[in-house]
Amino acid sequence: MKKASIFLFLHISIFNFLLAQDVQESEILFTQGEKLFTEGKFTDAYFNFTKYIQYNPDSVKGYISRGNTAIFLNKIKDAETDFKKAIELEPNNYKAYSGLGTAYVYMQNDSEALKSYTKALELNPNDVVTLNSLSVIYHAGGKTSEAMNYLNKAIEIKPDYADSYKNRGSVYLLTGDSLKALEDLNKAVELAPNRADIYNTRGAIYREMERYDEAIADFNKSLELDPNNAEAYCRRGVAYLYKNDYSKAINDMETGIKLQPSMEPLISKYLEEAKQRKEGK
Repeated sequence: MKKASIFLFLHISIFNFLLAQDVQESEILFTQGEKLFTEGKFTDAYFNFTKYIQYNPDSVKGYISRGNTAIFLNKIKDAETDFKKAIELEPNNYKAYSGLGTAYVYMQNDSEALKSYTKALELNPNDVVTLNSLSVIYHAGGKTSEAMNYLNKAIEIKPDYADSYKNRGSVYLLTGDSLKALEDLNKAVELAPNRADIYNTRGAIYREMERYDEAIADFNKSLELDPNNAEAYCRRGVAYLYKNDYSKAINDMETGIKLQPSMEPLISKYLEEAKQRKEGK
C-alpha cells in the first residue's frame, strides 16, 4: 500500500508539473500574440492566439483576441465565430459584443452592428474601442458630426489610444481637412510607432496632399513592419502611379492583389491606368 501511495503521489505531482508547464507555455503564446498584434504583425499574432486556444479552449480572452486579429486579416466569418463563442462563454463581456459589431460592419450588416455596439456600451459606457467603431458607422452614414463626437469622447477618456487619432484623422481627410488629418496621424504614429496600418493611413494622407515621397516612405515602413501587407503594396503602387513610375506601380498593385484578391475591385482602375500609361496610350 505504501508503494502504491508513493506511486500515486509521484504520478499526480508529475501531472501537475506538466499541466503547469502547459499553462505557462500558453500564457507566453498569448503575451507574444498581443505584442505581435500591437506591432501590426497580424498573421503571426493569429497563429499565436490559435495555439493559445488549443491549450485553453474555454478562454474568452483567447477568442476575443483572435477575433480582433481575424478582422485585420479580413477573415470576417472567422472573427464572427470567435466573438460569438466568447459571448457564449461569457454573456456580459462588452469586448466580445464590440468585436462582433465590427465583424457585422465588415459584413455590411449595419443594423446588427449597431445592436452589438449598443450592447457593448450598455455594459461599459467608456469603452473607447466601441466609441471608435460607432464613429465609423455614423461617418459612413454621412453623420460626420456624430462621428466626431464619439471620437472626441474617446480621446477625452483615453488620450493615449492611437486608434482614436487614426480614425479622427481619417474623418478629417474625408471632409477635406488634410492638415488636421495629418496632425492626428502624426500623433497616432507617436503613440504606436510599430503599427503598419497607421503608416498606411498616414501614407494615404500624404498622397492626397501630393507629398508622394513621404507617402512612399510610410508605405515602405508599413511593409518593413508587415512584409505581406497587401494594402501597403496597393497604396504604394498608386503613389508610384502619380509619380509616373509605371513599372513600380504595376508591380506593387499586382503584388497587393495577389496577396489579397479582395483588393482588386478597389485598385483595378489604378492598375489599368498604370498599364495604359506605360504603353503610351
